[in-house]
Amino acid sequence: MELKLLGVYGPYPKAGNHASSSYLVKTDRAKIVLDFGSGALTRLLAETSIEELDGIVISHAHFDHTSDLLPLNYLAERYPDRKIKLYVPKDGDNWYLKILNMNYFEAIEVDAGESLEIKDLKLEFYPVRHTVKTLGVSVSTARGDESSLFYTSDTVWFPELTEYIRGAKLVLADAAKPEGFLGPHMGWDKAVVLSDACDGKIVATHLTPDYDPSDKLLPLGIDVAREGALYVL
Repeated sequence: MELKLLGVYGPYPKAGNHASSSYLVKTDRAKIVLDFGSGALTRLLAETSIEELDGIVISHAHFDHTSDLLPLNYLAERYPDRKIKLYVPKDGDNWYLKILNMNYFEAIEVDAGESLEIKDLKLEFYPVRHTVKTLGVSVSTARGDESSLFYTSDTVWFPELTEYIRGAKLVLADAAKPEGFLGPHMGWDKAVVLSDACDGKIVATHLTPDYDPSDKLLPLGIDVAREGALYVL
């Protein structure tokens, strides 16, 4: 399994050639994207065709995780016989489903506690704590291996996170804000807590454009997300 970081900023991208939250997961058989924020489409097209895409998992409805679905709708018009699968939180505020041309998309609702298989990938969904309904996602191979990737999506700290990430080889964690951050995200100090709780690699993501915790985290062996970075799991 490979993880390619397409966009790592939130709630808006850093000035220049940058993008907000989006992450490409690939195996020999499957290609999925976790979230699709601003700038994600051009980054995705540099990696693959949408004809080869097996689905887009939307963790929650905030703009910095969904906004490039809108131009994707125009591109999808070129492939009218192939609907793009969108996996979205059940009963979430899925605003984009109301304005997308659903002739080109198939919306599939998922909820915490559920799992599904996409070719050779298995996805399991977990409740996290944000300002709207948001799902964390565990991604592993469908043959039953231990979880290779856990994506927290946007969340504040809560103790159950340490149980969610157990066994993950890589944790993509919303934990790049300043220590003691009071908003609906985790500070870099929580990346340290997560690192202490599991044996896998922690990658702190959802960077604020004007703050970088690298000087705090890199000496501790914790990665800070960089666009274009590739992880092989």
